[in-house]
Amino acid sequence: MTKKAIIIFVVIALLVAGWFGLRLFQRGRLDSALSGLQTEAVRRETLQLTVSADGLVRSEQTALLMWKTRGTVEQVSAALGDQVAAGQELASLEAASLSQPVILAQAELVGARQVLEQLRQSRTQGAQAQRGVEQAQRELEEGQSAGLDQAEALQAIAQAQKAVEEAERALYILTHPVSQFALEQAYASRLQAQKVLERTLDDIAHFEMKARKSPSNYEFWESRDLYKMILESLEFKRIRDQKAFDRADKKYTDLKEPPDPDEVTLAEANLALAKSSLGQAQRDWERVASGASPGELAILQARLADAQREAARWVDGPAAEEIRAAEARVAAAEAALLLDQITAPFAGTVTQVAVQPGDLVSPGSLAFRLDDDSRLVAEVLVSEVDINRLQAGQPARLVFDAVPGKEYHGVVVDVPEVGEEQGGVVGFRVDIEISDADRLIKPGMTTTATIVVAELPETFLVPNRALRLIEGQRVVYVLRDEQITPVEVTLGAASDERSQVLAGDLQPGDQVLLEPPDQLVRGGGLFRPRMMIRISQ
Repeated sequence: MTKKAIIIFVVIALLVAGWFGLRLFQRGRLDSALSGLQTEAVRRETLQLTVSADGLVRSEQTALLMWKTRGTVEQVSAALGDQVAAGQELASLEAASLSQPVILAQAELVGARQVLEQLRQSRTQGAQAQRGVEQAQRELEEGQSAGLDQAEALQAIAQAQKAVEEAERALYILTHPVSQFALEQAYASRLQAQKVLERTLDDIAHFEMKARKSPSNYEFWESRDLYKMILESLEFKRIRDQKAFDRADKKYTDLKEPPDPDEVTLAEANLALAKSSLGQAQRDWERVASGASPGELAILQARLADAQREAARWVDGPAAEEIRAAEARVAAAEAALLLDQITAPFAGTVTQVAVQPGDLVSPGSLAFRLDDDSRLVAEVLVSEVDINRLQAGQPARLVFDAVPGKEYHGVVVDVPEVGEEQGGVVGFRVDIEISDADRLIKPGMTTTATIVVAELPETFLVPNRALRLIEGQRVVYVLRDEQITPVEVTLGAASDERSQVLAGDLQPGDQVLLEPPDQLVRGGGLFRPRMMIRISQ
């Protein structure tokens, strides 16, 4: 072999060795670079389109319970965290510390109810009005005739005095304990009435049995008609004996049980009325003591005219306005009686207690906060851009900073028609009912809600982390045959993590690069594109 041939052979060998060395060096760099990249397979799955929003948890109902009158707190019956029922009393004021209108409301209620009942009984009112006319006519005639006025006035005083004594006695009986002797007498009367009733019932059972016998077993003096007459007579006796027992039983029960507060109030009102009637009778006596004067006769004539107008008013019954006015008077008295207490307007949990026994409270001061936590709602603020994608019934997922690592579920129940501006941004307060809330979720907590507005099944998806924008076109980088190839894609709907691929040279299972390096996106360095695939639009 010549020297020239040897040189050529050596040069060729060096070139081949260099080429293989460069390939091995590039392969090492490629393997080293690929080892630091993350990939994910393209696949078909359901794409959920969502809207995210932040907000606060609130209860179904919330009430701040305020005092409506002035007074000193006597009792607090509810503590923080207590479950209370609707209408349950939570706190009350001392009776002695209440204002005079509240104290007098009990008597006012009794009178208002009486007036309302009288208005509803138009026939009774008409008869009373007619009797008023007759009474006024009689008084006028008596004043004109000047006959037995003084005697009748004295009699009226005596009757009024007797009514006062009876009212005082009735009130005394209600407010003082019954003697043991009276209780024993009432019990003995009840026991005697019970025995009489039981004997009558036994007689009825006895003769009913005889009446059911076959006529063939009757004695010569027996007959069904005879027993029928006996049973009819016994039935009348049973009714009388039952009434006698009921009266004796009621009397014994009334003596044994403490007095009803309403009966005590009514008795006090009756006493006040009797005393008022006595005062009127005494004034009437003073009027007639020296005979009726012309001025008094004029008054009697005016009373007669008033009574006649009242009777005419009741001819067609009470006016609807009078009924409503009387009902309003009753309602006002009942409301005044409730001013000394705080009651729960609905069933719920006591979430704030701002009162304790001995506190001096005034109208408008806070007593309790009550929340109905049987149904918790997340109120989230949704952007105006997303609000038209929402509707009632859409499912939602909720997470709470206060409950890490746990996801809750709910459903949209209310989408408002009107937004509100806060800091120059318009938002809409959307209500999401939390369907699996537990004791860890409390009103006032912050939450992040993800509302599912649509689902696209069997959709070709790529991770959003793999998408890059090159010259206005969306591109993903695919690892194929140890080469990295940019592929243009046309996108459709997107979620926070994935996007729908409408067109592009991609197949299920292709490995796309997540967060490709900047030098690859710029087209420089090791990852020089092998090819660019164009997609017809």
